Amino acid sequence: MLRIISFVLALSTLVSCQHRQHEVTRGFYYWKTVYKPTQFEQQRLSELKVQHTYLRLCDIDWNHHTNQPYPVAVVRIQHTLPRGMTIVPVVFVTQATINNVSKNSITNLSQRIASLIQTICTYASIKPAEVQIDCDWTSTNKGAYFALLRALKQHPYMVGKTLSCTIRMHQVKYIVSSGIPPADRGLLMCYNMGNTRKTGNHNSILDTKTAQQYLSGIGSYPLPLDIALPLFSWTLQFRETRFVGILRDVTPEMVKNSTLFTVKNRNEYLSVKDTTWNGYELRTGDRIRTEAVTPHDLKKMAAYTAQRIKNTEIAVIYFSCDSLTLSKYLTNELETVYNTYL
Repeated sequence: MLRIISFVLALSTLVSCQHRQHEVTRGFYYWKTVYKPTQFEQQRLSELKVQHTYLRLCDIDWNHHTNQPYPVAVVRIQHTLPRGMTIVPVVFVTQATINNVSKNSITNLSQRIASLIQTICTYASIKPAEVQIDCDWTSTNKGAYFALLRALKQHPYMVGKTLSCTIRMHQVKYIVSSGIPPADRGLLMCYNMGNTRKTGNHNSILDTKTAQQYLSGIGSYPLPLDIALPLFSWTLQFRETRFVGILRDVTPEMVKNSTLFTVKNRNEYLSVKDTTWNGYELRTGDRIRTEAVTPHDLKKMAAYTAQRIKNTEIAVIYFSCDSLTLSKYLTNELETVYNTYL
């Protein structure tokens, strides 16, 4: 009997770790204030046979002077949308908005968001089948956020449309305190999983070991899940142990090839003198950490999640569509990651 039980347990473990087959929809985020893809970006998306573009329309932030939510950085569409490409409009809602909106104002906020989406989509001749809300909610403000999602689903513009929302990894691990958003689908954001402000040579964008600590129970998550994977990189500055900030438009290659820095370890550098570089003030001894995502990192993350996502239909979405970012990856490298979910 003991041998039979051991065999059954071993078999169940084997089955749970086997690769799950999915029907994969290929996607990319477009997260710029002006929609005007370059020829290179269009070519790369065509080579990858991308079917969906997740187009950020605007941010909804809170104006502390008027005590009202308001749209920020509304996208300007300056290029014809590609034929055959499905456009999913995305609206980012800040925590400040969720923290400050009153219960009586949530319906009004949902109406304003729906109206804004409808206006932009009508102007651009977009007929979306899905609308996505991006918000990093917490256990303390989930009530207001979930109420917003419910109100948005009831809006006439949303009739017949799928409402999806982004889900961070900590919201999967701490599902009891985080709650389950009242959406039709969730988009699991498999990046920004480490402490950006902590010194050291870790990678806060993507680390598979860290992800596994958060996603062991992903197979039982009650919403169908899609996957977002990172292609971006960034450069962080520290002064002693204090986080100074992100060096915008400074790539890891720029740091590596500069004579202003010496190598501390695999992705940490030290400033050798006081100076101004690319508009940033450097002091002797400042620590510069570069973080990037390799094709190997993406494959490992894809393999781990592909084994565990239970829904058969899945969208796999890269963040984001940008010439500089895309130029760092070969087409076949990104193709391989897509195919991992098949």
